[in-house]
Amino acid sequence: MRHDDAPRPAVAAPATRALGSLPFVAVAVLGLAAWWGVWRGQFLFDDHPAIVDNLALQAGDGFGAAFGPRHQPLANRPLTCWSLVLDFAVFGPGPRGPHLTNLLLHLANALLLLATARRALRGPNLGAAFPPARATAVATAVAGLWGVHPLAADAVAYATQRSTLLFSACLLLACLATARGTPAAAAPSRAHRAWRAVAVAAVALGMAGKEDFVTAPLLVVLFQRAFLLPSWAAVARQRGFLAALAASWLVLAVCLGLGPSNPTVGYATAAPVTAWRWLLTQAPVVVLYARLAVWPWPLRGAYDDGVVASLAEAALPGLLVLAALAATVLAWRRRPWWGFLGALWFLLLAPTSTVLPIVTEITAERRAYLPMLAVLVPVVLGVERLTSTRRWLRGPLWLAAVAALAAVAQARVAVYADPARFWQDAFDRRDPQRRTSLAAQILDNHGSQLWQQGRFDEAHACFEQAVRCDNPTAIEHVHHAVSLQRLGRHVEAVRILRDLAVLAPEHVEVLGNLGTALLTWHHAEGAGPGDARLVEAEAALARSVALQPNRIVFWNSLAYVWKVLGRLVESEAAYRRVTGADTDRVEPFLYHAEVLERLGRSAEIPALFERLLAGRPTDVGLRLHIAEIDLRRGDLASVRRLAGEALQLEPGNARAAALLRQAESRGR
Repeated sequence: MRHDDAPRPAVAAPATRALGSLPFVAVAVLGLAAWWGVWRGQFLFDDHPAIVDNLALQAGDGFGAAFGPRHQPLANRPLTCWSLVLDFAVFGPGPRGPHLTNLLLHLANALLLLATARRALRGPNLGAAFPPARATAVATAVAGLWGVHPLAADAVAYATQRSTLLFSACLLLACLATARGTPAAAAPSRAHRAWRAVAVAAVALGMAGKEDFVTAPLLVVLFQRAFLLPSWAAVARQRGFLAALAASWLVLAVCLGLGPSNPTVGYATAAPVTAWRWLLTQAPVVVLYARLAVWPWPLRGAYDDGVVASLAEAALPGLLVLAALAATVLAWRRRPWWGFLGALWFLLLAPTSTVLPIVTEITAERRAYLPMLAVLVPVVLGVERLTSTRRWLRGPLWLAAVAALAAVAQARVAVYADPARFWQDAFDRRDPQRRTSLAAQILDNHGSQLWQQGRFDEAHACFEQAVRCDNPTAIEHVHHAVSLQRLGRHVEAVRILRDLAVLAPEHVEVLGNLGTALLTWHHAEGAGPGDARLVEAEAALARSVALQPNRIVFWNSLAYVWKVLGRLVESEAAYRRVTGADTDRVEPFLYHAEVLERLGRSAEIPALFERLLAGRPTDVGLRLHIAEIDLRRGDLASVRRLAGEALQLEPGNARAAALLRQAESRGR
């Protein structure tokens, strides 16, 4: 036989390969359309303690960010912390990088879901019922619906929920690798063993992403039994693989051991709850997740649900949950693939819905991110069954569902775009009668947005309601005290903050605001530098910036205290830190210039003012204010320049003309 006549292995034609990639392209494009613009979102809610105020994370230290001495929402999650460190290294500081990466991870998860579902349906246990074309169609429908589903908004559009996206990616990759690493009959080859190693590595990585991943080894084993192996005996024969999966729990144990304890999780937190009452509370929540998977409206970024007080409130949803649990257990006897969907639902929700109560956040849409597949898959198969005699309906129905879900997802992207919209939405959808911990946070955060908009009376009303809720946090009390001080009620404000400082002596916000409140009270009464309130303010502010050196607002207050006390060298150093980091406020620059002048370092003032003016090219009033300072200092050239610029911007300005005349008069 000639070499040219030798048989060649079959190779898929380019057209066939391109056709096979179309489902992946479609799922990616639909997901991108649904979540378009999510990268423009801002940091929200837990993003501030977890990312913005996490000094180790900002410094590029993912290990220190995860295992620092104080608990924050990303504590004990090194994979998540290192992924955010990488974001900042690639995209620079700010929320754009984390939000863009969240979107890319979600799209990758949708593609992983498509590949995993298709391979599972074509596996040994279901291959006869799902030939290649049907398996691809069902997997594409499921992945497409899931990829655009607005119930995923909390995971996709909320930067801190990178943890949810990462552990979901790890679980999907582990299942896909397990499918590729499980031989149909023969002993595993080197390639099969390599894929199993990938599965174990994915599970181990997921353990470093979020504590909720604790049930992943069980899910991987159940996935294998449901779709790939004929019996539990066949599963048990894989001793090495099972042992490796079990060993991944050591990663989680190490992460929990190295990091700080979580004061918001457990039965004995600030708002204690019994195991029985937590089960009653979670029954309607679990039913809500299922309902939102089918009909995602209304959705909320923050739920103010409370702990269920009686069995009667949870009776009906509890019966539904028990019925679903019983159906899951029974399904494993005859239809394990259906049992796997139930296991996916219950095991992924179990950590927060059963074992580890989070009373401060009873309901959170992100917890249904992967579990909603247990609802979407039966819906897709049900529609397929109902349209078995009218197959032409499937395409239009699928497109209509995807379009509707994507439209709602886009609306959620808009809600998550900035804190004002997010908290306005949460405020509008809250139950005004509820007084839960999260109700207090919704009122407080909405009030904070109103405060930033200058709507102080409305903000104060929100803060008043927040502190009347059950178990308000220190932040709610701090904001209430600040609003009282603006009303001139200094004694009440300082009393609240002093009491808080006794209860939370290391709380940065409490200490910083106590110092600022004492300073404001001192200033309002026109007291002198010997006033005891200044000494107390200095101690509180110094401690706050020692605990969190990036809090520029507290450095600014401390600089002013030192200025009043005559400690000019320390004041100048503090103002240098403030003006180097913040050009939004004018006052620190003016006070910094005053301190420099008192120190006899007037030569440094022009450069300071130039930096301030660079960000305000059309501010006439600021130019004239600086010109008056320069006139007092005798810098006549600067006065002429600034007054001239003011007259160019605003011809006929009498104040500018007067300054120019004074400069000319003194220069003669």
